[in-house]
Order: sequence, then C-alpha cells, then structure tokens
Amino acid sequence: MGFTFKKYYYRSCLPHPIEEPQYSQLKNCDASAYTYYMRLRLIILFLAVFAFLSASAGGWLFYYSYRKAVFQKAETQSAARLKLLTGQLSTYLSEHIKPIKTLARIRELGYALENQNLETIYQANQILDLYAQSLELDVSYLMDKDGVTICSSNRNQHDSFVGHDFSFRPYFKTAIKGRSATYLALGTTSMKRGVYYSHPVYDQAKQEILGVAVIKSSIEFIETALFSASEHILIFVDPDGVIFISNQPELRFKLLWALDEKKKEKLADSRQFGNGPWEWSGFARITPETVTSAEGRSFFYTSLPVTNYPEWQVVSLRNKNAIEKQVSQPFIQGIGPAVIGSSILAGILVFFLYQQAVKEIAQRKQAEKKLRMSEERYRHIYHKTPIMLHSIDTRGRIIRVSDHWVEVMGFNRNEVIGRQLTDFFTPESKKYALSEIFPQFFKTGFFKDVPYTYIKKNRKKIDILLSCYGVRDETGQVVRSLAVSVDVTEKNRARKDLEIATEKLSRYSQDLEKQVSRRTAQLEKAQASLKNLSKNIIASQEREKEQVARELHDHLGQVLTALRIDTVWLKNHLAEPSADAADRAEKMSFLIENTIQDVRDMSYRLRPRVLDDLGLADALESLVSDFEKRSNVSCVFRQDPIPEIDKTLATALYRIGQEAVTNAIRHAEATTIIVELRVDAHGLVLTVEDNGIGFNPEKNTRQTGFGLEGMMERTSLAGGWLDITSAPGRGTRITCKVKVKGHT
Repeated sequence: MGFTFKKYYYRSCLPHPIEEPQYSQLKNCDASAYTYYMRLRLIILFLAVFAFLSASAGGWLFYYSYRKAVFQKAETQSAARLKLLTGQLSTYLSEHIKPIKTLARIRELGYALENQNLETIYQANQILDLYAQSLELDVSYLMDKDGVTICSSNRNQHDSFVGHDFSFRPYFKTAIKGRSATYLALGTTSMKRGVYYSHPVYDQAKQEILGVAVIKSSIEFIETALFSASEHILIFVDPDGVIFISNQPELRFKLLWALDEKKKEKLADSRQFGNGPWEWSGFARITPETVTSAEGRSFFYTSLPVTNYPEWQVVSLRNKNAIEKQVSQPFIQGIGPAVIGSSILAGILVFFLYQQAVKEIAQRKQAEKKLRMSEERYRHIYHKTPIMLHSIDTRGRIIRVSDHWVEVMGFNRNEVIGRQLTDFFTPESKKYALSEIFPQFFKTGFFKDVPYTYIKKNRKKIDILLSCYGVRDETGQVVRSLAVSVDVTEKNRARKDLEIATEKLSRYSQDLEKQVSRRTAQLEKAQASLKNLSKNIIASQEREKEQVARELHDHLGQVLTALRIDTVWLKNHLAEPSADAADRAEKMSFLIENTIQDVRDMSYRLRPRVLDDLGLADALESLVSDFEKRSNVSCVFRQDPIPEIDKTLATALYRIGQEAVTNAIRHAEATTIIVELRVDAHGLVLTVEDNGIGFNPEKNTRQTGFGLEGMMERTSLAGGWLDITSAPGRGTRITCKVKVKGHT
C-alpha cells in the first residue's frame, strides 16, 4: 500500500521524467507531501481510537460470554463429578451384598443355630473371624431368631456384640422374614458409622429360618476415598436430612434442613443415628438451585439419588462467591490487561503501518536475493550429495538427476535427461511401476521403500529401495517428484544367504526335535515300567500284610486262645492242691489274654478285616474311631454314598487316610481332626483336615518312611492327585482325588 502511494506521489508531482527537477515543482511536491501526511495522521488517529474502542467493547462482550460459558462448564463438570461420585458410592455400599449371602449359606452357622454347644460355636466363630479378616470388615456376627447375638468376630473386645439383642434393627426384621437387607446406621455399641448387610440363615432343608447372619463394613474408607478430595462441600443424607457422610467433619449427624419435633422423636425411636441431638446445620433453600448458610453465604445446590438406597441423596454445595472469584480473577489478572494492551498496541501498529510498508519492498528484494542463494545451495547439495537422487515429471520423464546417480549408473547426464525413468528398469520393475506405483503416486504424492531393479550402462543389475515425495502446484496437483534411491544389492544378497542358513538351521532343529521325541518316548516307557514296578511292590506288600494278618488272627490267635483255655483249666484244678500253682496259672492266663489282644491289634494294623468285609467307608470310620479311643483328639468322620471300587484303590485310599491321621496326631498337636469321604463330578475325594500347628509344604516335601512322599506315590499309582494345603499356625488340609468308573 505504501509503495503504491509513493509511486503515485512521484507521478503526480513529476509527470515527465527529468534529470534535474525545477524548484517550483519540488515546492509543490513538498506541499502535497505535507497535506498527504496530515491526512495520513488523521486517518491513523481515527483508526487507533476506533481500534481501541472496538477492542474494549469486544473485551467486555468476551468477558460476559466467558463468564457465562465458565459457569455452564463448571455446572456441567460438577454434575458429571457428582454422578460419578454417586455411582462409586453405590458400588462401595453394595460390595458386600453377595458376601453376606455366601456367609449365610455356610453350614457351620446353621449347626451353631440348631445346636449351640462349644464345638459348633467355635466353628462358627472361626468362620466369622475369617470373613472379617478377609473382607476387612468392622465385625461379622450371627443372631438367633430372637435377635440375640450368639457368635461374633469381636467377641473378645470391649464392644462385643455377643449376648446383645438387636431385634429392633430394621436389617434384622427384614432378614428374619426371608429377605436380604442393607442398612446405614451408627453402631449402638461401638458408636461407629457403618453399613450393615444381613441375610437369613436356613436349616439344611432350606425350609425354616434359624437366624440371621450380619456383617458390618466401615464407611471411613468411603468417606476418605470419595469425599475428602473435593474442594466443595459434599454430604450424604438420609431421607430425613441427617448428614451421615461429609468431607466437613463438623456437619456429620447434623440436619441439612430444619426438622420438626415429631420427626425428631421418630428419628430418636429408630436409634439409627444414636440418641441425638441432631442440630440444624443452618442451610436454607432459596431457590431449587441455591441455598444459604447460617453465616449468609450462598451456595449452588445439586443433589442426586443413590442407587439401591431409596431416598438417600448425595448433595454438592459449591460456594457461589468462590466460583465467581475463580471466574473473574483470571480474567481481570490476565485477559483484562491483555485487552487494554491490545487496544494500545493496535493504535501503535496502525501508526507504524505505513513505515513498515516502505520497508517491505527492501526486505522483499533482500528475500529474493537470499532465495536465489538458497536455490544455488540447494542445487549444489542436490548434485554433490552421495545419494542417488532424481526427479520426474507427470509423464515419467527424468528432469533432474544428481551426480551420484549418473556416477552409479555409468551414464552421462545428457544421456539421461528427458528419457523415461522406466527405461532404466528391468521388465518386471517397469511393469510394476507403470501398473501400480506411478498411478498411485500421482494421486497420493508419497511412496516409501518401493523395491526396483535398475540396469546400469554396463548391463549389470542393482537392487534399490526408492522413496519419493511429490511437489504440488498451487492447485494441489503433483507436477514432479523428488526421489531417493538406496542401493540394497549387498543387503539383499546377505539376506538371501541368511535365509539359506536359516533353512539349514531349521532342518537341523527338526532333526534334533525328532531325536528328543525318541528319547522322551524312551524315558516315558522307562517311567511307566518304574510306575508298574512300584505298583506291583506296593500290591505285593499289601498281600504280604494281608497274609501275615490272616496268619496272626487265624492261626496264632487260635493257638493262644487254646493256651488260655488250658491255663484256666489248670487254675481250676490246681486251686486246692497248690495255691501257688493256681496263682501262677492265673498269671499265665492274664499274659496270654494280653498277647491275644496284641496279636489282634497287629493284625488290624497290618490289614483291617473290615476293609475286605465291609469296604472303604466302614474301614475309615473304624480307623477314626480307633484313633479317637487311643488319643485325646476329637476325630470326626463324614461320608457320602460312594460307588463300588476295586480292592487296590480302596487299599490305597485307606493307607493315605491312615497316614494323614497318624501324622496329625503325632506331629500337628491338633485337637480336632475331620475325615471326609465324598463324591464330586470328578470322582472320589478323600479329605483329612486338622486344626494343628501346620507346616510349610515347600520345606517338608521330603519325609522319611511313608510320609508325604508315600501318600503322593500311592495317589499317583491310583491315577489321582494329592493336594496339601498348610501354613504355620493355620492347620493342615490333605485332599486326595481319584477318578472312578462312572465319573469323568
């Protein structure tokens, strides 16, 4: 613009080219220039004032639009956060619904309610302790039909629930009618807030409700995790407005809204939130969206209901003054000065616009000079770089090549320029380029790593990877290309050599795998032979034990019985002739009777006749009964109806159970041993569990004698698997599972 005005000025003042202008002409030119500059100053001043007023008005309009948008955004974000918080709160409050149903179905709780004795109460307490520890609960407890707590995980604490009557609690009243319940309340004994989950406990037939199982989870974690991070006031209120959870500790158990005395009396009768008093928090509704505090501060009010907790709500109170300050302060501190500064800057920029237009011509000439120099440098770099570069036009003709390109190909530049690029391709590469690459390139303007084969002037072939970029005109059409060709002949040759080596290595690997397969088959065959040998040895041992037991019981037992009869006869016939002889005969009779009992015990331990006569279940029951008589350990045997099994499998399971019970009595210091024989979908299951000191199975896998190794070996030979679960101080559980006919 400035250049045009200046040119017009000279043409108007000096209409004819002259070597030396006359004085009068120069004076007229100065007057015209003065008038022109005065007008230009007025125009610049007007533009500056107009720019300042426009910027100011735009700034105010922008502020009000910005303020409205920020308020809407804050409201949207607050609603989204509140919705997310409500969903998370509902999830946290409902996380123990399924665990309480599972707890209520555990048989030991039903046993404790049906038959309250030390053993059933002990087992129920152990389960409640396990649940409380595993789920990190405040407490878990069991209530009878009358609402009296008979078992509790806090039974040894000062705030124990045992013996307390909680029949007034709604969660008990609901559960005793056969429905699960969730209840938010303040503990009457512990005075701690929590979520109560209850579920009825049925008898074995699931016909009669015996009592109610209850777990209580603390809300302290929920309050810390969900409420404390917010800068606004967040509260969780019940239908009457009692604040149960809040990130403001002073608001807990206060009333969000004023409540009449009748509702307060009803609230006190429920004992849901203690005995009160429930003071009013001071909040009052002004509009559906705003409330005021007792101090007169205004808050934006938002609330959402919580799923699964009817009429309970999460309420967000956001300080209106703080939000307005957050909106206006950044604008005043940042954008306001920027608007004023931009107005002043606009005036200054308009003032210097004319001078910058004059300088633009000189800068443009300098830029053109630099552009020419840059083009020269580009040409030098293009030709001298040690990379094969070339350019083609839209017809595929070569319009430029680098020095390295002609050097590698062996041609002169005049022999290349103007020829088709595909003239230097092999027939395969030419067909590939014309049919696929060229049409696609002139559409997209880019290709990378296209494999071609060039033919040099000496007819040698080289493999290259070509990458090209399209130069476009002002309409966006590709008019020429800039392509880079990388010689990969040696790389391809090395890759082929590598493929050949890889193929040889693959054949060697396959041969090695075949050898490994043959050796593995040999090892498996040897292992099978060893397993059959072990099975035959164990079977032989059992047959020998059975034969020895039969000999002891049938032959030696009969002989000893006959001797005892003879000694009794001697005692009766020697009583009158010789008192000493009669006494001696009586001692012989007593000794023979003890020997008979020892022979019977040895015969039973070698091979119990009940195993052959009545089967595995009766043999295990007899074994458990015998151990209970000979020790101070409570032994319990449970069984399900089991199918008929062969003698070998019955013997193996019997020996495993015998060894497990013996180890529990000798080493575990247990007070209770439970032996269970049942059938599941996989087959026959034998379980021996004790409450002893336990051990670390990883450090005790090697045992002398029969021990754990013997049990594992018998289980393996029976075609099953053995699981040993134990830890120091937590007892031991040994489970043996074997498949039987008729089960998969």
